[in-house]
Amino acid sequence: MTDARQVRMGAGDYSLVLPGTWAAIPLADETVMKKSIAALVKRQLGGDDRIARRRIQLRNELVETAEKAVAEGALSFSLSMELLPGVPFPAAMMGKRRPWPEVAVVSAGAPQHERLAAAFPGATVLPLDSGDWMARIATSETQRYVEQTTPSLTVEYWIEAPDSDLLYLTISAPMVPEAELFVELFDLIAASLTWDIDVARSVIAVEDGLGEERPDVR
Repeated sequence: MTDARQVRMGAGDYSLVLPGTWAAIPLADETVMKKSIAALVKRQLGGDDRIARRRIQLRNELVETAEKAVAEGALSFSLSMELLPGVPFPAAMMGKRRPWPEVAVVSAGAPQHERLAAAFPGATVLPLDSGDWMARIATSETQRYVEQTTPSLTVEYWIEAPDSDLLYLTISAPMVPEAELFVELFDLIAASLTWDIDVARSVIAVEDGLGEERPDVR
């Protein structure tokens, strides 16, 4: 089962097709944010006392990720509850705006995939379903949960926004048994991104009427 989520990003709205069940976490209120995460973790892992420490560890890690999202000015923050009915899978997705690195300005007239490759030399450049391109870097690490070690995965994506800025999208999973398989899954999620330019133009027109300065939308 998939679900299309639309998130406002300044000069444009974007939609992603997300597998399974995801929950948008409110970032404006720290108390509400922590309660939302605690409820999601309990729903994912259940209330068995034998895994209480694991629940605490996961909750703390997700809260830390959410706090980092707030500190970095995230536009959106969502948590995965399950990939399939009855198959829990904790993951966090964050989106925010970023400017192009200075090195990309040198190749500003080049095709999009070449500019992304120049801007992020350590990244893999991949196509979106829409025909645009994205740069991706996947990092796999090992973390310790009580007496167990578990691989974790963070995948970063940079996608050009309609106003020529960048959407920086990260998907993090604290407990990933097969990193390569989940990189492929996250690639599919990021590749499904589409921009709703008509919605963006309508919103910007209203904001311009209020005297707010906004970047151009192509």
